[in-house]
Amino acid sequence: MREVLEFPEHFLFGTATAATQIEGHCEDTDWAAFAREPGRIRGGDTPAVACDHLHRFREDVAIQQQLGLGAHRLSLEWARLEPGEGDFDPAAWDHYREVLGAHRDAGITPMVTLHHFTIPRWLAARGGLANPELPRLLSRFAAHAVEALGDLCTLWITINEPNVVASHGHLLGVWPPAHHAPIEAFRVLQNLLAAHDAMYRAMHDTASQRGHDLAAGVAHHLRIIEPDDTGRVADRAWTALYEWLFNGWFAGAVCERKTHDFFGLNYYSRDLVRFAPERFREAFLERNVRAGAEVNDLGWEIYPEGLGQLLDLWAPRAGVPVYITENGLPDDDDDQRPRFLVRHLAEVARALQRGLDVRGYMHWSLLDNFEWAEGYAPRFGLVHVDYETQTRTPRPSAALYARIARERRIDDATWAAIGA
Repeated sequence: MREVLEFPEHFLFGTATAATQIEGHCEDTDWAAFAREPGRIRGGDTPAVACDHLHRFREDVAIQQQLGLGAHRLSLEWARLEPGEGDFDPAAWDHYREVLGAHRDAGITPMVTLHHFTIPRWLAARGGLANPELPRLLSRFAAHAVEALGDLCTLWITINEPNVVASHGHLLGVWPPAHHAPIEAFRVLQNLLAAHDAMYRAMHDTASQRGHDLAAGVAHHLRIIEPDDTGRVADRAWTALYEWLFNGWFAGAVCERKTHDFFGLNYYSRDLVRFAPERFREAFLERNVRAGAEVNDLGWEIYPEGLGQLLDLWAPRAGVPVYITENGLPDDDDDQRPRFLVRHLAEVARALQRGLDVRGYMHWSLLDNFEWAEGYAPRFGLVHVDYETQTRTPRPSAALYARIARERRIDDATWAAIGA
């Protein structure tokens, strides 16, 4: 008899997407400009059309409804809504009202992210995320969003993965603005924390004035971080530094300041850290994978146990409900995703058994999409997208996920489906 695991009635099963990665048709972002620079994006890809979700959102909502999913995390394209500083576009806001309304009409709870990596070009030209005006600008945008959309959405994320956007854009130089500046990267992280605090206050003030219910948090990208060689002092020291800077600093500050109503957890993989003095541009850090470990199409280790470990660590520290706001893998032929889904959801169910307050799971992603510097090559979707025809085809893993969501359990049949 295999382990039977159950999910409570209120638990939200859903998917996640981000505007630039699926919508297309927005040339006003820093990423639209960055992608046109030769050599920046794998295969020369751009987000110009992506999944054409801007025009096909009703089709994509219908797919979610057919799968029986009860939640969807999406983001607003800041540059589409505020293409010039202080110049809000009423038509764009009306569009997102249609998007959120379509989800609600389909019985799908929306979770809206306000900043998911991209910024308007007018802000990029003025220093981007390093601009000291960022907290004011983002809090104004957040207040406007709650005023315009707060009757349609109660779950909000201020910023997605602040540690990732700071490190990739300002330390590793693989995202805009493509800087290799460790001190700048940390200052951007500080600026994003100030922006989150300002957004959180502005959103609650606006919701109170308008009589809207609102819960807001951050989508934190957290990883399991271990030394590559436990016998090597330098590896242990750099592991501790990486753990503090990447996992601990921002998330810990939000927990201490209590500027969240829930804790968003994005989890993908485990890193083995080696101190590498030859890697000056990567802050002397090399990330490796354990020998013999199963890896996905991008070479990341598949380590489901890490999700349970992070929930045990951060749920008590956060002191608020937890949502898994992203969890997924690139898997073009869908041979790993079924096992990945079941094994990670099992970690969530076990965390619930231990008394942790986990409210939902958003699988990344609903659709194949533009995966930033990797372009369209990685396939993260439960639903395959033919980018030439824009045809959507649910993969077998989507049916498995739908069954778990419908039955709210992982049972003998589920384990048998993945050969466990």
